[in-house]
Amino acid sequence: MSWVARLLPTCQEMSKLLSDALDRRLPWHIRTRMFVHLRMCVLCEQYRHQIALLRRLLRLTNDSHSAGVQVLQAGLSDEAKERIRRALDSSHS
Repeated sequence: MSWVARLLPTCQEMSKLLSDALDRRLPWHIRTRMFVHLRMCVLCEQYRHQIALLRRLLRLTNDSHSAGVQVLQAGLSDEAKERIRRALDSSHS
């Protein structure tokens, strides 16, 4: 094994580091090692893109779900409820 390969993280280590990098800023020396690994390893680069995409999609899903819950919790105003009651009463008469 070359001395360069020993300095770089393995693909297995990269999967954890890539995940950690989404949650916090890693030290510069680790980021540098990751950068070099990603330039040499197409599969890890693809994995990095995949987990970044998943994170974005989960945030979008969570944001839209939260917005929907807020709309449901807001409910109808008393005025709107009264208009609906009157409309229903007039349709039954």
